[in-house]
Amino acid sequence: MKKLATLLSGILMIGMVSCEYQTIVPYDVVIPDTPVDFTTQIEPIFIQLNCKMCHTGSFKPNFEQGKVYASLINMNLVDTAHPEESILMEKINAGHNTAKDMTAAQKALILKWITEGAKGVIPPTSFKNEVEPIFTTATCTGCHNGSQSPDLRVNKAYASLIAKNLVVAKDPAGSKLIQYINAGHNTATKITSDQKALITKWITEGALNN
Repeated sequence: MKKLATLLSGILMIGMVSCEYQTIVPYDVVIPDTPVDFTTQIEPIFIQLNCKMCHTGSFKPNFEQGKVYASLINMNLVDTAHPEESILMEKINAGHNTAKDMTAAQKALILKWITEGAKGVIPPTSFKNEVEPIFTTATCTGCHNGSQSPDLRVNKAYASLIAKNLVVAKDPAGSKLIQYINAGHNTATKITSDQKALITKWITEGALNN
């Protein structure tokens, strides 16, 4: 028994001498001291992770290029008063879908952006991509298809609305288009409150052909 104890003691001593222990160094996230720019630093993260694979115009928030900022702000997904409690950060920290592939540095950068006030530039409402499709989904083109003015078909709607003086730039209330929608003209009843708000915003911004 004594010999066994001596043998085990010797094996333990050899193991202690032969083993090398590595010190675990905590990972430090380095983020820039300069203000974070949404367009060049934040939006590219979502584009790189291909978040638009699920989050397109039909599934909010919209993570298509050029639409990310407006979607995050309009859906109140960022809370500048309590950055870490922002819905966006909660989803990211929970590893929601492709967020699980987000690096610690990217998470820190997004949090810093929110802490700084979530600044960015909301692009003007696009007539072609946001307003014009409404007339199709609301089936306005069932009647207004070229045989009845205005022509609300794709690539025809803008010119027709302007030619018929149905839109007064920066004056939604004075625009007959809004008046017809408010009155529930034919299939205008199918236009949702969000879609109406989008058309109103487009007119308020100057009714651009964009």
